[in-house]
Amino acid sequence: MQPRMRHMFDRLDLDLREVPASNVVFARSIGEATLAEKVLLLTRCWPVHEAVISELGVRTILCLGSTAGRWVRDALAANQFLDSFSETNGRRWTSEAHIAPDGRAVVTVTHPGRADWRNPAADPTPLVRAMLNRAV
Repeated sequence: MQPRMRHMFDRLDLDLREVPASNVVFARSIGEATLAEKVLLLTRCWPVHEAVISELGVRTILCLGSTAGRWVRDALAANQFLDSFSETNGRRWTSEAHIAPDGRAVVTVTHPGRADWRNPAADPTPLVRAMLNRAV
């Protein structure tokens, strides 16, 4: 996953060490399917995310995978569709961006553990760039 994240952030001209990052839940697992009480974990962890997002003034949130994206969109009421990117390979997986009433954007991209963003056909970086560069 790390080379794929580095690929995206290099293309965005951002230093990964300067971008706040966290898992949506603070529990170790080998995958989402093995998480017991996922909704409880998401609910208990959200106040920490909310505090960090608020304190840092984060305007664009990048979510890796549909579960994280759905949860963050729901928590922020980011229901207004902004834009999307569909892979141009055989899978045609889609990444989407939504906006919350307060103007924060939530970008839900294919998980880099499943999609190789270094392949131009699967790279959602242009969508992420557009959301970072949008006027608020």
